[in-house]
Amino acid sequence: MTNSDDKLYYSILASGSSGNATYLETAHHRILIDAGLSGKRLEERMEAIGRSLKDVEALFVTHEHSDHVQGVGVLARRYGMDVYANAKTWQAMAKKVGQIPLAQKNIIEPGKVKDFGDCLLYTSDAADDTPCEDL
Repeated sequence: MTNSDDKLYYSILASGSSGNATYLETAHHRILIDAGLSGKRLEERMEAIGRSLKDVEALFVTHEHSDHVQGVGVLARRYGMDVYANAKTWQAMAKKVGQIPLAQKNIIEPGKVKDFGDCLLYTSDAADDTPCEDL
């Protein structure tokens, strides 16, 4: 599917205590927010919407709970996507996600904006049910 320059396509791949993941697509970017399912299940969910994880360039992690990070390490290693999270989330999820190449690790501070050109992702420091600040 092609996406016109003024449209945003999104799909909630999973939502709930068993896993969370949302896919965002603009004309020029493909982004995941959270990867709370296994890599295999996320591949299946993406295939079901006619998309591929090979095209995803960035993965944003909101916080370190397993239902948000289960597939983070696998996806980063398998597909080479950049991973964004705040410093406390990186620290808290380190053992859960395993080794991720340093070049793919990105710290984004709460309250900051990540500008993709045709998509701005705003971060928040609002507390959820986690000791870390949310992305």
